[in-house]
Amino acid sequence: MVPAMLGRLRRAMATATSTEPRLATPPAGSGMRRHLNLTRELAVTQFKLKYTGSVLGYLWSLLKPMMTFGIMWAVFERLLHAGRTSDRFTMQLLVGIVIWTFFAETTITAVNAIVVNGNLINKASFPRAILVVASSLTALMTFAINLTLIVLIAGASHQLTLGWHSLAAIPLLIELYVLVIGISMLLSALFVFYRDLGHIWEIFTQLLFYGSAVVFPLSLNGKVENGVLEPIRIMRVIALNPVAQIIEDIRHALVTEDPRVPWTSTLLGARIAFPLAVTVTVAVVGLAVFQRLAPRFSESL
Repeated sequence: MVPAMLGRLRRAMATATSTEPRLATPPAGSGMRRHLNLTRELAVTQFKLKYTGSVLGYLWSLLKPMMTFGIMWAVFERLLHAGRTSDRFTMQLLVGIVIWTFFAETTITAVNAIVVNGNLINKASFPRAILVVASSLTALMTFAINLTLIVLIAGASHQLTLGWHSLAAIPLLIELYVLVIGISMLLSALFVFYRDLGHIWEIFTQLLFYGSAVVFPLSLNGKVENGVLEPIRIMRVIALNPVAQIIEDIRHALVTEDPRVPWTSTLLGARIAFPLAVTVTVAVVGLAVFQRLAPRFSESL
């Protein structure tokens, strides 16, 4: 199985980096198709190799976030009774854990995306960003599986709140991916030259976990005024974090039933532009830094 996967990847790489004489006027989009094919093959191969040799195989893509969820649920629900004000705390926590797992796994893996593929960079010519995008798509496959699992579990337990408002999940997921790919580009490029960055980012993600409303949804931290839940001030500050904003709004779109719980746009007002601006800025800066440093990767690998 592994030789077959690697064979497909080598063929895709050979096609994408072929130096054979081409037609004077190559078909429009032929280069783009080769790069897309290489990105797909890299993502699929990485996803399969990730679980090759393990007894449970692809089940680990489900078990890892579920184990994290189980620990958090036992501590915060059963021990600390954090969900006593919401009968949907369990599903809100599950949504938060799955989204956070995608964010953390993608960015932490992306740190090494260029370094671990140094042999490819030194031997072939192709857009270096493909390595980071492929890494993110591998994590995206796992995220899609887990998100589907949430929909099935929530639907079976009648805790899925679907309606026109649920369509908001689509732009929110796009916002999440834009944020993730921006951070991934930035980290992967800088890590080639500053290897301490990997350790720093791992520590930072642990701190960010508790600053992203993963365990404590905004709906659990406030009081009702004029029929609308008003979160405490610190939760308004946390809502400025784009990760927290995305997690809370996806919860609102899929599982939060209480009409008193506001969207973060209602909660923040004009300040909702801040987390959105952070996402766009991170994406632009990450891409710019990557493009600037990419020509120097070979020197340091």
